[in-house]
Amino acid sequence: MRRLLIATLLCLAPPAMAEVTDPFEPFNRRVEVLNQQLRRAVLDPMAAAWRSHVPDPVRQGVANVLANLREPLSAASGLAAGELALARNAAIRFGINSSLGLGGVRDVAAAWGHPRQPSSPGDALCAWGVPAGPYLVLPLLGPSNLRDAGALFAANAGLAHGLGMGVYVPWRSSDLLVSYAEAAPGLARAEAEALDPYAVYRSAYAQRRALTCAVDRRDGHPAEDAE
Repeated sequence: MRRLLIATLLCLAPPAMAEVTDPFEPFNRRVEVLNQQLRRAVLDPMAAAWRSHVPDPVRQGVANVLANLREPLSAASGLAAGELALARNAAIRFGINSSLGLGGVRDVAAAWGHPRQPSSPGDALCAWGVPAGPYLVLPLLGPSNLRDAGALFAANAGLAHGLGMGVYVPWRSSDLLVSYAEAAPGLARAEAEALDPYAVYRSAYAQRRALTCAVDRRDGHPAEDAE
């Protein structure tokens, strides 16, 4: 859902349409329709209640805690990618915020010169030169590609096994809801303004990954490499 939020911010710009490999477009569009229905029937009412009934400081504190819980994954992903500075920053952030930040409620680490620098297993595969593969739309999670979806599935399977479903499911469900509550207004605006929201999300996701992944940047602009 955080990826979908970033895609929303890009598409509101609006971005130039990026070149994307999408051989599964008919299937992806069906999943996108399903996601829209789930958002309107389930997530939108829950997100609206969260925003209207929970004070801003509490919402921010919960978002900070959930972000702090993602720091170990960022550290592991940075280490796997060979980005030792990124891994060290994530580990330091987790240690500082888990203790002095009251479990992550307060982002003390940022004030001490350690800003949040999220990294994912997909970023680690990118660093190893694994190409993006076809564009995919995941149920509830939205835009992705074969490389990132595979890495996400493997990471989540490992976390579910290591933490246990009793811990993993509430954590991931809460993370999804809080992330969606932040993204929902922008998503509604984008879908209202776009002639084809699917194409906009697809292009925006590709551009977002090209900004952070050299492999995607190269594959998306082969003419530039030829020069």
